[in-house]
Amino acid sequence: MVFVSSVGDKDRRSGFQQIGGIGAFTKESEDTLLRNEVDLVVHSLKDLPTKLRPGLVLAAVPKREDPRDAICGVTLDQLRPGLRVGTGSIRRKAQLLALCSGLDIRPIRGNVFPRLRKAKNREGIDATLLAAAGLSRLGLLHEASQVLDAHFFPYAVGQGALAAEVREEDTALIALLQKIEDRQSRTEVDAERALMRSLDAGCSLPVGVSARWLAGTLTLRGQVTHPDGQTKIADESVGRADQADAIGRSLGHKLLQQGAEEILKAGRITVEKPRPI
Repeated sequence: MVFVSSVGDKDRRSGFQQIGGIGAFTKESEDTLLRNEVDLVVHSLKDLPTKLRPGLVLAAVPKREDPRDAICGVTLDQLRPGLRVGTGSIRRKAQLLALCSGLDIRPIRGNVFPRLRKAKNREGIDATLLAAAGLSRLGLLHEASQVLDAHFFPYAVGQGALAAEVREEDTALIALLQKIEDRQSRTEVDAERALMRSLDAGCSLPVGVSARWLAGTLTLRGQVTHPDGQTKIADESVGRADQADAIGRSLGHKLLQQGAEEILKAGRITVEKPRPI
């Protein structure tokens, strides 16, 4: 097993765009794959660009954990103007401001433990948002004040899922990895990633999703929220499990028809500069 540190892992103070944006958490590990130094790379799927590098494929997606966001320090009904909330995610910031416009959103990066400590001790922030799956994997889900309803607070594309990425030529390994593939999880994330491609968006933009299943049918809901929280557009698309790409593209088309591109433009020019807290 080889551990690879990305630029995103090494630089925990700069904003997402300052450390390279798309691929900031995946490029170094993908480089080792392309150099044949490793045969398989495991990513947090939400960090993996929707357009893979030439010669690489997403071979398998294991069963997804809870994709929802969790707020630590307060609950949503305790949000009030002036409350300091730490998050480095433009999506979370936008969706929080849509719920309470007077919040003091403070850019923050770093791993789970210092974020929880800062919120618990009121060190510059009163609350923070984290992925429920990340807390669960660390045995820290009890630290969440509330796990957020995805219909009202949609999560990031691919959140809660892992991705096994390999070289396209390694067909035997691709076949072997089908043993850990979870078809429902794969359908969800494929639809979500198709949505992102149709919007020409990345994980640094304010796009949230939620997926639900009923009798083998997937309903994908998407929401695009202006960085100031004042405007949001939401819609959904429905299809069978074998129509993931079409579901995502259809939803993207609906959102663009309602003006999502203008909101995304605002997101692209919003560059956070984290300050010490």
